[in-house]
Amino acid sequence: MPQAGVILSVDVSGPQAPDRAALVEQTLERGFPLMVFPPSLEAFFRQECEADRLRHVTNSGLAAVLLFAGLLISDWLLTPETVGLAAALRLGVFAPMVLGGLWVLRRLRIPLLTEWGIALAGMLAILLTGVILLKADSRWALSRVVELNIIVVYTCTLARFWPAIAMAGWVVLVQAFLVCTLPDFTGVVGINASLLVLVVMAFTLFGNYTLERLERHAFLMAQRERALQDALEASHAQLAHLATTDALTDVANRRSAEAFLSQTWTHAQRRDLSVALIAIDVDHFKRYNDHHGHQAGDRCLQAVARALSSCSRRAGDLVARMGGEEFLLIMVDVDQRTALSVAQRLRDAVRGLAVPHGAPGCGPVVTVSVGVATARPGQSVALNDSLKQADEALYAAKGGGRNRVCTRLADGEMHCLDEAGLLPEGMPT
Repeated sequence: MPQAGVILSVDVSGPQAPDRAALVEQTLERGFPLMVFPPSLEAFFRQECEADRLRHVTNSGLAAVLLFAGLLISDWLLTPETVGLAAALRLGVFAPMVLGGLWVLRRLRIPLLTEWGIALAGMLAILLTGVILLKADSRWALSRVVELNIIVVYTCTLARFWPAIAMAGWVVLVQAFLVCTLPDFTGVVGINASLLVLVVMAFTLFGNYTLERLERHAFLMAQRERALQDALEASHAQLAHLATTDALTDVANRRSAEAFLSQTWTHAQRRDLSVALIAIDVDHFKRYNDHHGHQAGDRCLQAVARALSSCSRRAGDLVARMGGEEFLLIMVDVDQRTALSVAQRLRDAVRGLAVPHGAPGCGPVVTVSVGVATARPGQSVALNDSLKQADEALYAAKGGGRNRVCTRLADGEMHCLDEAGLLPEGMPT
């Protein structure tokens, strides 16, 4: 359990972030001339852009409905015989299909479908325009082929590169069919209109390619910056963790405990709360090290630290290793009876580990001695005095035979819990 006052390292960017960061670097190095990232990065790119793209597509789609309907003016002026058909196709076919498509896109929220939906809307507009022109009897029908340029430019400025390429291929087919089908009384309108469409498509696709490349490059740079920021934050968190945590036992270190205790003491004094200091010392630890070796000693301390932490699960508690085999548990807003009860649980938890001791003159298993001091911070009660009382109680526990809990009661006498953990009689509640 993380202890209060100790900053732990947290992965803030998700389990896939390191892989994605490496993929971003590889993509920047290799480039993306085909306007496609590696699959996982491409999916993430579309997901990140989805909300803005959908909003932009919705606004542009609504505008496209109005603009396409506005071409009725051209129908009325140049090919008046097609006004009825044009109104039916522009208002009765294109508008409902685009509005319905926008509703579907907003409901499904599938980025790939959104991108190809833009191109399909442009293809539909081109197809309907071709149908209107084919039904025209006016000699100016072929000249209206230039209206396809408007659709091309509008759609390509909105679509991604590959959907725009697909739409451009569709435009070429429709354009070629119209030029070959509609009469050209001048003999030059058809070829000029075709050249104009090709030139417009070339420049528009080049602009589309350039804009998307800049967008994708900006995305990669933003991801690189985010990865660097995440790495920096993780590094800071790790350094903070190392600075406040004991490397061997993973509980708070002495420096962290002293800072936490100072803050806790001030807070308790301001709120008129009691503070309990529980000092713990592993019995005969030097003999254990000499008998079993330092590696076994390290494992012993780690097991003891875990046992102590398991007995202090409140958010405001802190277990710290003060040095060697000495630990300290800091608790706030607990009375002396509660503190002694917790101290007894600590003693029992360590003994319950049943870590074999077996050194000459020692018990069969590793145990701890515990000293408890409780105080209500005030002008007459200093922090150093409470720490001294906890140490005195600890020394009393060690001097009284170890593997016990001791404290100084209100009568000034030092009392220790018996082997069964019974509290002294007459203790105030």
